[in-house]
This record gives sequence, C-alpha cells and structure tokens, in this order.
Amino acid sequence: MLIKLARPRVLALIEDGTGVPFAPAGRTFREWLAVPDPDPMLWRALLSEALTFAGGTAPAGGDGFAGFGTEGFAFLAGLERDNSKAFADQHRAVYRDALAEPSKAFVVAAGARLAERVAPGVRGEPRVGGSLFRLANDLRFQPGRPPYKTHLDLVFWAGVGGPRTDPGLVIRLTAAEVLLGAGVPALSGARLRRYRECLRDADRVTALDRAVEPVLAAGGELSEPSRVRVPAGIEPAGPAARYAVRDGLYVTRRQPLPSEVTTPAFVGWCAEALVPFGPLLRWLVAAVATAGPAVRTRRTPPAAGTR
Repeated sequence: MLIKLARPRVLALIEDGTGVPFAPAGRTFREWLAVPDPDPMLWRALLSEALTFAGGTAPAGGDGFAGFGTEGFAFLAGLERDNSKAFADQHRAVYRDALAEPSKAFVVAAGARLAERVAPGVRGEPRVGGSLFRLANDLRFQPGRPPYKTHLDLVFWAGVGGPRTDPGLVIRLTAAEVLLGAGVPALSGARLRRYRECLRDADRVTALDRAVEPVLAAGGELSEPSRVRVPAGIEPAGPAARYAVRDGLYVTRRQPLPSEVTTPAFVGWCAEALVPFGPLLRWLVAAVATAGPAVRTRRTPPAAGTR
C-alpha cells in the first residue's frame, strides 16, 4: 500500500518499522510511505489518516504534527550570523526537514484548534501563499532587506479576502523566541474608511481598548505607526488616536521558545497562548469584514517593534 502523509509522520512510521520509503528509480518521495505487509486493521487506520491529510483537516489533538526539529532553530540562529545564499543552500535540507515540512502538519492541526479555542471561522492552509511564507525575502520590492528570513512565520486568517489582507492570528518562531499576535495588514479604500468610522465611535473604541489592554499589560506590543498625524475627525489626544495612526494594526507578545515546540503539544500550547488575542481578532473582523473585497498586497504581517 502507498499512502501520502505529512513528512514528520512518514519519518516516524519508517522509524518504528511500519513502512519503508517510497523510492522508485532511486528517487525518494518525501511525503509518501510504502507499507509492504498486508494488515487490514493497520491499513484502514493509515488510509483514514491519509484521507484526513489530503483533505487539509486533522483532529484537534494535533495528530500528524510531531514537533519542530531542534536543528531547525540552530539553522535560524546560523542565518542570523551568516545570512548568505551559501549558508542557506548548505543547510537547505535541515530547513526543509526540521521547519518547512513540520510547519505544514502544524498548520493543519492548529487550524482546527484555533477555530475552536480562539475565534470561529479562523482557518489555515498548509501552503506558501496560504499560512506559509518562503524562506527567501523578495528583494524586488524591499532591496535593503537581508536575502533570507531568520524566522518562520505562520498565519491563520478569518475572512474571504485571504491571509495577506484579512484579520488573522500570527505565530513567528525565531531561534530563541515565539511571537504570538493578532491583527490586520495595512488597510486601504473602503476597508480603511470603515475602520476609521469604527474609531470615531466611542463605544467601539472602548471595546477595542478592552481587547488590547490585557495583552499590553501582559507584555504585549503595538505594531509601529504607519502615519505621523491622526486622520481628520479623530481627536489627537483621544483614546482612538493610537489606533488611527496605524492603517494596519497588530498586537503581539514575545515569549521564550517553550519546550513544547519540539513536540505535538505545541499545537495546544499555541492555542491557549492565543486565546487572549481572540477579542481583538473578533473586533477587527467586525470592523472591516463588511467593507467589500480586499485589495491584495505583498505585505507580510509585521512583528511589533520592527519596521
């Protein structure tokens, strides 16, 4: 029997002797497992697991995600010291096996848990352009940036516009930290006007404060302002001013990497850690969801305190 599963799961099944690599003509298919011995009960279980993987869903318990590899974080630390193509190419297999492939299984497992614990309607897609980002920076639009990211970003969004425009939850893994947060990328047009209308409503601003303040009190940060002056119609000294100078708003919090990051328990750890961001996400969805279709941009969710 040949089945397709997440790479970490394939490796685990090979290690415990359940299956062997699928390598026709000497080429190994990394997400495929060959199970040579007929075993009806085992085959039914594995086929069910493969159908779940192919359908982009997974049980809330994190099945299929085995944890990120410790060598992946060593790779990110190495990129901080040597952000060169030579270093990245030399360690590309480490990045793939310890970070990129596990991130797909993580997105599948975490998407269901976040929708259950943080905000209904949140979803993730285990692909670049969905919840995942490429390792290389696009230097065509920001030539001053380093060639490669020194972090792994994961995003889960709520809406129909897509992960690069809709409000969402963000998880950023670095060599030593995990950054968690919620927000919305830079708004424009009807969505920006709707956002500012909400900031002119005292009750809505009070609700936004109630969503933001507990996270800030726990060590969170607001993303950098995108403009110098407060837009017309909003009192510069009023409570809405700090939000109005941000056309896109993120609130994030940094924590040391937990020991769970290398285990399946990281799914549940992230879900619990993101619960405090749920009120902000729900506020943003209500604020911008009725403003019509979004204009797609190339912007990545910014980390608090960075430009």
